[in-house]
Amino acid sequence: MKIGKRFVTGVDNNQSSLISQEVIGTIVPYEIFPSFQIQELFYTEDNPQSLATRHLSQAYNIDLPKGAMRVMIVRMPTVKEMEKELAEAGQAIPKDWSKHNIHNTDSVDYVFVLSGAIQCVTGADTFELKQGDFLAQIGPEHTWVNPYDEPCYVFCVMVGTEPSGNRKKMTVE
Repeated sequence: MKIGKRFVTGVDNNQSSLISQEVIGTIVPYEIFPSFQIQELFYTEDNPQSLATRHLSQAYNIDLPKGAMRVMIVRMPTVKEMEKELAEAGQAIPKDWSKHNIHNTDSVDYVFVLSGAIQCVTGADTFELKQGDFLAQIGPEHTWVNPYDEPCYVFCVMVGTEPSGNRKKMTVE
């Protein structure tokens, strides 16, 4: 999916209109999985947000401060792509992808599937999201599995919440 430019409009201290624009780059947050890609559309730590809110250029991090908001497009690779990348890196390939990278975040995540399909695993449950489906995810341990032939693209908004103290970081089991 080609992402073009980010436009941000607002007002300055004199209540004059502002428009900024820049080309949106692709972020590869996990070196071992170059096919997992993110285009960050907007990020702010302003809480509450106001007419002074602006995009912050900051390195991608799944951990958000309370009230921070990250808006992004995520390319979820297929299992075949990830197996190829793990093999190229000399890493073990998981026997059970439903246990790979199980994690939770101190955030409320809103996920809308733009194209393709993906499986979300939460606890013992697995459900499929496909183009046009929406998920509001509020803190469960989960992982994503794409056993299909095409990558899945999702529009995602993450909003940081009060830290729970019982976060599970990404792991491979």
